[in-house]
Amino acid sequence: MNIGIVGLGLIGGSIGLKLQRLNHTIYGVTNNNFNEKKAIERKLANYISCDFGILKKCSLIILALPIEDLINPSKELINVIPKESVVTDVGSIKEPIINTWERIHPLFIGSHPMAGTERKGVDSGFESLLDNAKWIITPTSQTNENAINMLSNLITSMQCELCKASPKEHDEAVSLISHLPIFVASSLIKTAYKEENKSLLDLTQRLAATGFSDTTRVGGGNPNLGLDLAKNNQKNILNAIKEFKDNINEIETLIKDKNWELLSKNLTKAMEVRSNFIN
Repeated sequence: MNIGIVGLGLIGGSIGLKLQRLNHTIYGVTNNNFNEKKAIERKLANYISCDFGILKKCSLIILALPIEDLINPSKELINVIPKESVVTDVGSIKEPIINTWERIHPLFIGSHPMAGTERKGVDSGFESLLDNAKWIITPTSQTNENAINMLSNLITSMQCELCKASPKEHDEAVSLISHLPIFVASSLIKTAYKEENKSLLDLTQRLAATGFSDTTRVGGGNPNLGLDLAKNNQKNILNAIKEFKDNINEIETLIKDKNWELLSKNLTKAMEVRSNFIN
């Protein structure tokens, strides 16, 4: 197929590389001439331009834009998308994006590949990012069946695991396993950064190893993403934070009360159920 990708950062660039390997023709759109040149050098798509007009040849268009740009898309982008093209996005929230795009385009279907690193920009994409990734589609009662089938077939052809959820279910789930960890990791980093005690700070920074790195990785990512998530998935994130606070308060109480037996049970339970989340 002729496939358009608007935004060639981490996700868009990785998709572009993957789909070229599957012999699709990729038309990539960047946001400025500097990124256009870099994307061309990295061969993130077959044809790359800052001009939305190259999307006119595409039967499927993937919007790999920041969340705010998906919720408030430019008129230039809207006007150039063919009415017969299937359109999807890869944003990590769904309800506000779908509410926008279902009013704009008759063949829109929301989706979200569960893959990423802390990197961003046209230098960050790599083909193997999506290997064996879970990719969620979030159709609604308005979603065209042919759009569902086209996108589903493309996702499975990329060796991704196809999942399906309602937009509401998606946003609740990712608030717990994707969005909350960003804010928890950020808080852990802030807690460890004892700026007022330089000798302690120097020591903790020297001693920090894989445990701290693994626990805080998502806190070292793009701060604009965290801000966009907080703004647009506020209710679900606040609910997740409340539950986390209840759990950490319980641990605090057990340690204060020297209730080692119940603390051990809590830690053991966490150890046992973790495997259900890690594949």
